[in-house]
Amino acid sequence: MNIEEVIADNQGGTVLFLGRSPNFTEDELTNFLEAQGMKYANRYRGQEVALTVFSTMMTPLEDDISYALYDAKVPEVRLEEFEKYYTKHIKPNTLMMSLKLSNDQERLKRQLKNESFSDEVYLKLFKMYDWGGSGVFDTDDNRDVTLTFIKRFYNPDGFYDPTIVHSPITLSNIAHSTKRAEVLKGLLSMPNYEIKHSRKYTLRPKNLREMVALNEHISSEDIRFLLSFNDERINTFLASNSAIRLKEQEYILATANEATKLMLTQNSSLDDKIFNELLADEDGVVKSLLSFQPITATRLETILKANLKQELLACLGENPNIKSVAKELLFLNRALDYKLASNGSVDGELLEGLYKKYGKELVVPLSSNPNLSPKRLDEFYELKSREVTLNLASNPTTPKAILKELCELNEHELNKALALNPSVELFYLEVFALDSELIQIMRKNETYLASINSAYLGYRSDDMY
Repeated sequence: MNIEEVIADNQGGTVLFLGRSPNFTEDELTNFLEAQGMKYANRYRGQEVALTVFSTMMTPLEDDISYALYDAKVPEVRLEEFEKYYTKHIKPNTLMMSLKLSNDQERLKRQLKNESFSDEVYLKLFKMYDWGGSGVFDTDDNRDVTLTFIKRFYNPDGFYDPTIVHSPITLSNIAHSTKRAEVLKGLLSMPNYEIKHSRKYTLRPKNLREMVALNEHISSEDIRFLLSFNDERINTFLASNSAIRLKEQEYILATANEATKLMLTQNSSLDDKIFNELLADEDGVVKSLLSFQPITATRLETILKANLKQELLACLGENPNIKSVAKELLFLNRALDYKLASNGSVDGELLEGLYKKYGKELVVPLSSNPNLSPKRLDEFYELKSREVTLNLASNPTTPKAILKELCELNEHELNKALALNPSVELFYLEVFALDSELIQIMRKNETYLASINSAYLGYRSDDMY
């Protein structure tokens, strides 16, 4: 049904609304339809009707009227379709100016329930709402407005779940998962909703602002807004956010406590200037810095000039972001070499170099490294070392024949290691799934998860089915 055509062909006619129209008042509909050259009615008295608009909330009498008009071939549309038509003819700037001048909060609440507005228009309207000094769920009105936001932007895994929408945790989930800066801005326009956690989790966000501070999609404007609170906890969470640049990093570092500095060390966009300042800090901060920060040739040069303690320098061996400088790190000290042996950023050729220098001394850490050649792993298996065997069980590069042999042993400790390994045959993973402990481990196994997803879609990825 094309509403535009019906109205164009029936100028001066009546549009009859049956059932409730919660997002509109009679005056709004009357004024709107008059502007379109039509008349408004919400009761049928035998008059000629050009178009029927009906909702699902009709009385039995209205149901009978709708059937009679349908039999009389009167065009009809659902309220949702009319709402889209109505919204298309609204000029957002005019609407917002009208709401701003009148401060009509009742009308604003109705407009926020209009799902036909674009997200951009909705968010502009949302920021105009007066929360009355109460929390997001503290009053019926605030709760209703909060739910319009949640229903629009809480969409985990691409589907709408009405049972979860009404849960208080949804706001924190939106703050955590959204990739849209404008949605984060909308969250920051709300009262600062408190998120309940156990007291032992001191470094977990406890409110919306702290949660938004962690989201890397936050705008520069909102970063400045959060910094304006001069709140130690907000600054701590912002410190780890890759969206903050040198100016903000300097500002945070100027008053940073140890926890904030540790968060800065985990910021993937940390500026070299701040890196150098943190490198001169206390051992705990330096250890974290060397363990998490991407290490470039320039940074490595600075590190080596700093004459750090051997145990601090060894922390580089645990860093997953050392690929470009791995060769330069080899043989700097024994403790570092031991950690590099199990580091997945070190390529097979360099690992062979470590093995040639240290021999069987490094077999245990090397046996866990997926970059070591299958031939070498096969050689390690012949050593029949318990520790090496457990490493091989979880190593995706381990030859399939060895993995099959280990699976056939059906030993629980080995099975726990095998359950993590994506190279284990699906047949064995499905056997492991019968064990409640192993199936929890397999939530991280890509092969098993792919099989589950394939089964859900109606087919399997393996040849057995």
